[in-house]
Amino acid sequence: MKVKPEILLNSSKEISYKKIFITGSDEPFISYVKDHIVHDFKKRNFFIDFSGNQNSGIVGNLFSDKKTLFILSDISNNQEISEEDRSEHLLIVCSNGKKANNIKAKLAKLDGVLILECYTLSRKSKELVLERFIEKNNMSISGDVFWFIIDSLDNSYVIFINQLQTLSLFDKKINKIKDVEKIIFVENKIELNKIFFSLFKSNEFLTKVFDKNILSISDFYVFLNSIKLYLEIISESTDKESALLKFPRYLFAEKDNFLKIYNKINRDKSLKIFRNISRIEILARKHSGLYSALGFRFFLSLKKIITS
Repeated sequence: MKVKPEILLNSSKEISYKKIFITGSDEPFISYVKDHIVHDFKKRNFFIDFSGNQNSGIVGNLFSDKKTLFILSDISNNQEISEEDRSEHLLIVCSNGKKANNIKAKLAKLDGVLILECYTLSRKSKELVLERFIEKNNMSISGDVFWFIIDSLDNSYVIFINQLQTLSLFDKKINKIKDVEKIIFVENKIELNKIFFSLFKSNEFLTKVFDKNILSISDFYVFLNSIKLYLEIISESTDKESALLKFPRYLFAEKDNFLKIYNKINRDKSLKIFRNISRIEILARKHSGLYSALGFRFFLSLKKIITS
């Protein structure tokens, strides 16, 4: 059974699965989910075997009531895993790749297997996480603050949760966007979210903007994700009015620039831009140290497509 990891993390229920597979591309998220599951099994008096070898002869220690959770990173070709085997609990952790695909193919044939895929959060997932966090911590936030958090905070689960925890320490009631900015220091990220609206300025100006604001791979992804958000609004809107309804309220000062870009983009341009985004994401994963150069080249290409 495939379950979103953020749903598992927000559940108070005991983990009942005997075979669990964690995979994905967000490494911190994978580690976070792994630690959560290990903690759940420890609470139930399991012995945790980190040796990386599944050994049916190991039954735990004197304090664990002879129950063992094996932590694995692979399944050997001759290793048999069956849902009928009730005596063994397996937690297999492997990030995306050929090995992970092979493991998933083996486990997909079995019933009673939990598969957790850890990626950056979608907008819908962020809404769910935020709603659960607000409820769990007895917080109260205004509608504007809610959508500002969704649009502005990090899409990585671990960073997002840390930012929310920082907010909760400040106050249980937050009604002003400027308070969120002060609390979690997102002033620079707001500027990153505005780079897109500098599209019609000179290349010299854009070079300075990049040098000043894109200072880490995290900044690069904030910049890229903000562009994806605006382009999705444009591509999913039937007219200017519907686009403006979806446009983030806290960016009201950029409304005219947004509409100018909206008027320039058609279906062919959108397809070309999204293809470029896919390519730049692949390049950034392979050559993360070149994030600034890759980001700037991508933005110049974006400018050329939109203004042509």
